[in-house]
Amino acid sequence: MCITKNDLINDVAASLTATLEREKVDMVKAVFLVKMQGYEIHEVSTLPSVEVADNDFILKRFTVDMLAKGLKESSIKAYLDVIKPFMLYTGVNFTNVTAQHITDYLAIRKVTKNAFGRKNSQTYLADVCRKILIFFSWAYKKHHISEDIVRDIDRIKGRQKKKDRITPEETEACRENLSGDREKALFELMLSTGMRVGEIAKLCIEDIDFQQRKISIHGEKTENADREGYLTIKARNAVRKYIGSRSSGYVFRPLRNNVIPDGKPIGVSALEKIAKNIGRKAGVHCTTTVHVYRKTFASETYRRTGNIKLVSILLGHASTDMTEKYYLVDDMKDIEYQALYAA
Repeated sequence: MCITKNDLINDVAASLTATLEREKVDMVKAVFLVKMQGYEIHEVSTLPSVEVADNDFILKRFTVDMLAKGLKESSIKAYLDVIKPFMLYTGVNFTNVTAQHITDYLAIRKVTKNAFGRKNSQTYLADVCRKILIFFSWAYKKHHISEDIVRDIDRIKGRQKKKDRITPEETEACRENLSGDREKALFELMLSTGMRVGEIAKLCIEDIDFQQRKISIHGEKTENADREGYLTIKARNAVRKYIGSRSSGYVFRPLRNNVIPDGKPIGVSALEKIAKNIGRKAGVHCTTTVHVYRKTFASETYRRTGNIKLVSILLGHASTDMTEKYYLVDDMKDIEYQALYAA
């Protein structure tokens, strides 16, 4: 259909008559006539696409889906901070991205220096690769693209650093090599509560409710660190056996020259020595300080519950920020990637 400038202006004016006075409509027509002098009108047979095949749209769709999955906004932003530059680099619609585009981009990132004038680390490149692949794996599974280009990409492996946590297999190896009631009680208590070494040293028998399997923990960091801990059946039985007929006083007592001093708690260095010895006998991959058992407790609790707030409370942290940054960042990434690849 052919349309003239006058036809277009009259059509716009007619649309405004319901909301504007006649004089104002005439003014709009006059302005249009002046502003459109020197311009021609040509009909466009195909309109720009506003369907899914649009990079901005698909990034918003990805954001919505990830929010629905429960990812934090900061985590989603980290994905977008990788995917957006990649899109700009390709200069093509996401539906036309190929495996070669991704491979070339990763190669460029490998040789390009970062903002500090250094080459990008292997860990950084592995993270970029992983985020891009997760995005296109999601796009394929959600039918936004027709081809699974991810299968043709070689993954970049970051430098693997063994986590300072005890694996389930190592935990069982530790149990098999425990010697003495005190060692057994300490081991099960650490894995059951995630207590700090100073908190264990100050733990009294009166703080334990064996019936309810609860412990009143007197935090050593701040007043807010006071909290309740919970004993597994293994931990309750091990601690109960260790204290025997005692009904008060410190749970763990020092042993000097084969004599147990009355009324004195065990020292933190002695507790650390026992904790490390447990891991050494079992061949654990890292030095098993009390803090490593604490991190192991945090990791296992989060993997069972997925509740970072609960883990934070049980650890006696003032906020979940500390819990995430220093205790669970690896676990959260692992679970996040597993969920996204399964999307």
